[in-house]
Order: sequence, then C-alpha cells, then structure tokens
Amino acid sequence: MRTLLTRFALPTLIVLAPVLAAESAAQDPPPPPQPPLQTAVSTDYSFPTGAGLLFFYVRPDKRSEFEAVASRIAQVLESSEDPVRRQQAPHWRMYNSVEAVREQAIYVFFFDPALPDADYDPVRILGQGLPAEAQALYLRLADSVVRVERMGLQRIR
Repeated sequence: MRTLLTRFALPTLIVLAPVLAAESAAQDPPPPPQPPLQTAVSTDYSFPTGAGLLFFYVRPDKRSEFEAVASRIAQVLESSEDPVRRQQAPHWRMYNSVEAVREQAIYVFFFDPALPDADYDPVRILGQGLPAEAQALYLRLADSVVRVERMGLQRIR
C-alpha cells in the first residue's frame, strides 16, 4: 500500500501542489506556525511502557555501513549536551545476531529503561547531533536497512 501511494499519489501531488496552493492561498487564512520538527516525538520511536526494541534487518553486504552509522548514533548520544539524550545513552544498547544469516543480518537496539516521553528515532538523533553529516548518514542507513520493526515491552516479572 505504501509503495502504491509513493508511486502514484506523490507524483500527482507534486504536479498539483502549485495549483492547489494558489487556490488555497486565495481562500484560506495562513495556518498557525508548526513547532520545530525536533520537538515532536514520533510514536513509532517512543516507548511509553518503559522498555523497547528496534529490529533492523540489514543487507549482509552492508553490515559495515550499518555498524558505522550505529557507531555515530552512539557517539552523538554520549557527547550530547541534551539532558534527555544523556539519560538515554547508558540504557541504549546495540546488539547483532550471531546466528548465520542468509537474507538479512539482524541488529537490535534495546532500550531498558526507556524514558517514556523520549524520542528514540535514530535518524532524528543524527540530525540533531550531526546536522552537517545527517543526510549522508541517512543515505548510508537507508541503503543498508531492508526494514525496521518496533516492539514496546512491558515487564511481567
């Protein structure tokens, strides 16, 4: 579904956007300013239950690329002046599967405890901590990762 939307709806929107914007500007008052992107917390990368996991399925031939980006994430967390990032750093652990892999290598980011209101989006963390390098790091990450899965955890014992 997402592929269909990206393939068809996005090009249509790009073509029609200037026309729609001109019509809308003539009829509607301007919308209120939006808060900066850094203040919004994505529910995809928050763990309100206090613990969570992110699974990264990585192309086997791109493991070193992924690990280089993961290393930069760790450096940003450890050197950040942001008190939230400094609290996240010691509880943000990174693992990789040691079992033989065929299609994808699996990496796990484990957060325990996770700050309930904090954002654990690795791309956003790179953007905040390394704005000059963020785009290049994002491209390396996107090239190496096949998919990402999120799992919130609740302690039972």
